[in-house]
Amino acid sequence: MKKTNQRSYKMSGDRYMLVFLLGFFIMMISLIPFIIRGKGIFVYYGDYNGQQIPFYNLANDAIRDGQLGWNWYTDLGTDFISSYSFYLLGSPFFWLTVLLPRWAVTYSMSVLLAIKHGIATLTSYIYIRRFVRGKTIALTGAVLYAFSGFQIFNIFFNHFQDVTAFFPLMLIAMEENINNHRKGVFALIVALMAFINYYFFCGQIVFLILYYLFRMKCPDFHTSWKKFFLLCFEVVIGTAIAGVILMPSFLAVINNPRVDSKMYGTEILVYDDPVTILRIIQAFFMPSEPPAYPNLFDTQYKWGSVGGYFPLIGMLGIITFMRTHRKHWATRLSYCLMIFACVPILNSLFQAANSYYYARWFYMPILIFAMMSARTIDEEDVKIKPAIIFSLVVLAAFIVQSLMPVYFIDEETILYFSLPNDLGYFVISICIALFSLLVVGYLFDVKKRRKPYKKAMLWTTAFFCVGVLCNTMFYGTFNKNGFDDNYKESVIDVADDVYENVSEDNFFRIDISNGCDNYPMLWKLPNIRAFHSIVEPSIIEFYTSLNIERDVASRPPLNDYFLRELLSVKYYYREKTSNMQYASGITSKNELSDKKMAELGTKFADKFGLDTAYELAPNEVNITEVLPGFEYVGENAFYEIYENKLYIPMGIGYDMYISGDKSDEMKPLQREGVLIKALVLSDDQIAKYSDILTEIDTTDTDEFEGEKYVELCKEKQQNCSESFKFDSYGFESEIELDKPQLVFFSVPYSKGWTAEVNGKAADIERVDNGLMAVRAESGRNTITFHYETPGIKNGIIISVSALAVLVLYLLICRRFRGKEKEYGFAHTYDYVSQGDANFIDDYYDAVISESDKAFDVEEDKTEKKK
Repeated sequence: MKKTNQRSYKMSGDRYMLVFLLGFFIMMISLIPFIIRGKGIFVYYGDYNGQQIPFYNLANDAIRDGQLGWNWYTDLGTDFISSYSFYLLGSPFFWLTVLLPRWAVTYSMSVLLAIKHGIATLTSYIYIRRFVRGKTIALTGAVLYAFSGFQIFNIFFNHFQDVTAFFPLMLIAMEENINNHRKGVFALIVALMAFINYYFFCGQIVFLILYYLFRMKCPDFHTSWKKFFLLCFEVVIGTAIAGVILMPSFLAVINNPRVDSKMYGTEILVYDDPVTILRIIQAFFMPSEPPAYPNLFDTQYKWGSVGGYFPLIGMLGIITFMRTHRKHWATRLSYCLMIFACVPILNSLFQAANSYYYARWFYMPILIFAMMSARTIDEEDVKIKPAIIFSLVVLAAFIVQSLMPVYFIDEETILYFSLPNDLGYFVISICIALFSLLVVGYLFDVKKRRKPYKKAMLWTTAFFCVGVLCNTMFYGTFNKNGFDDNYKESVIDVADDVYENVSEDNFFRIDISNGCDNYPMLWKLPNIRAFHSIVEPSIIEFYTSLNIERDVASRPPLNDYFLRELLSVKYYYREKTSNMQYASGITSKNELSDKKMAELGTKFADKFGLDTAYELAPNEVNITEVLPGFEYVGENAFYEIYENKLYIPMGIGYDMYISGDKSDEMKPLQREGVLIKALVLSDDQIAKYSDILTEIDTTDTDEFEGEKYVELCKEKQQNCSESFKFDSYGFESEIELDKPQLVFFSVPYSKGWTAEVNGKAADIERVDNGLMAVRAESGRNTITFHYETPGIKNGIIISVSALAVLVLYLLICRRFRGKEKEYGFAHTYDYVSQGDANFIDDYYDAVISESDKAFDVEEDKTEKKK
């Protein structure tokens, strides 16, 4: 092997702060128009506005108040640690906000987003620098990773950026562990990634296995069976260190139906959505489409995170590298990952074998692609023309696809240029991709003529990053959604102008207009309408039993007014400026009784159908007709406020029951109505409480409607708790009963709950398919519930034990360190860079260290053996 083909160096002089600042300012510059428009706050759309901002505020409040157990402000209530570990609880970026003044949290999120991209640029630079000689070009590759189409798409989700910022450290730590014997670092990085997000962590383990398998035979990857098993040991220890957050999270999500979907039949090998593979190809050859708005290829998987386009360079660097280095480990790994992306069962391995399609692991191969692209830019005498031609052919195919005719059955017409949902955005995206090919071709021509090109490539890439960022974000925000100019005033500032505040001895819930799901989190008001993927499984079971869909959000339709009383809803906030008010989930007009039709208002039923879920403009809906018992009591600048005069406080006494089987036989609305009068019990519970409960007569369904329903609610108002005090670790209720009854609390059931009645331990019953009740005797009762996060104690024990084992492991490694062979290198290059053909030989003779010479000796021995 020639001396110039493979060398390892301890290079110095990398200016890491400047690397970070470049990534930071690319993002910050792109965000400035949004920040100005949002009056100091970065306002985007969809999940960012509806989840990320409310979650950051809620979690900050919980931590500052020491309320780390049960969170009453998320849906009907849920465990704080397990629900927010997926979103932010393990993120170092989130914990930075806890150090800020409380008022500054929301304002800081734009800066945090820029910091995340700065960190992503830095960590990916350190990784890419191991394989790319030119510092400037390595930085270009890092910028490509930090601002790839995947990153741009997932600004919408925000917490995905926490993962991508630190992921390169996993590969760096593995390389250092194998080649430089840096023990313990890999374990700590594994622990960090498990803390940040357990969902992404599962996919990272799969990727690390593949990465190791393709790197293990490389001459610059000095592995052995001993190193392999020690590496596995560090993975186990690192995972265990994160036990304090993984144990509660595991117990919370194991029963979540979203992680329980499986694949069967042909869907194992072929995607049920025929455009999936075409969308993947498009995502790497064209700028990213905004989430929820697929343009050229319409799909049901609108939030699948399909993105990968590199600003300016596109696929040119990847195609050229794979064409010219066909046996390189990165090429072989890339082919393997492409197969994984195209086969459903293999793709699902990166998301715990879940059948729902997501491409949320693409950031991992994108890091390898960024390294390959940087190598292509830096390497001498590469031929980029074939890649340009191939990219032009792909883009031409997409243009032809956009011209395909569309036949509209209803109108019996054929239209051209209508396949893209937004022709303007498609044209802009195609133009950006084509113009990028032109610019790259020019820059490679400059390189071919032996003129300086590296800085021009870096700054042109940075410029295109800003352009692609702004193009996607502006389209998603302004063109499709309409920028919410009043977000600060209508969401953030309304916290000071709510009608009534909740306190530790004054609990109630509210309901709010659709589209404002999580806003009450910022107002510290418990809210039955919640947009949150990870909640107590019992909430999902409760809504499912009532035929109300609960996947990523709890949004009980307005016509289900029974639930407002059962769930202690005291106020309804109706947004004045909403475009549409989703008022019903009724599937057929025939499901409504005449009385119910009268309550809803026949004019609305006739005008809007009711054959499917209907939409009513807010200024046409009479809330007092749709929600019996609610009366207008006031308003602020953005919301009308209605008070529920039938509001029933928490802690309701019940002396009647209905079996689960009989409840299932009832129509959905009747099934909800009966819950005000009777508890849904299992057969075992019916036998257990037969001495105090009687079965309800379900023949008279009229008592759940009209005046009889009002009377029933008023009866329950007289048979409920006199006081209800709560905090994050439990609640206490005072109730006086004239006979023994089951006292019902509309709190989701969890194994973390224990109860006492009058100081004695009591059995908690899971009733109504997911909520709780406890037996109380006649007379005055003090009912106390205590909460402890399930798995938290075991998680703490596992984490502390794992840390102790890691310390012991490091001491042992230190003791025997001298017996390990040291290679001591940070960079490995197997190519010659443009204009530096003699650099490696000169550097080798003058500067190379003894450890590097030792590496060469070992390498030569290996070659001779071969």
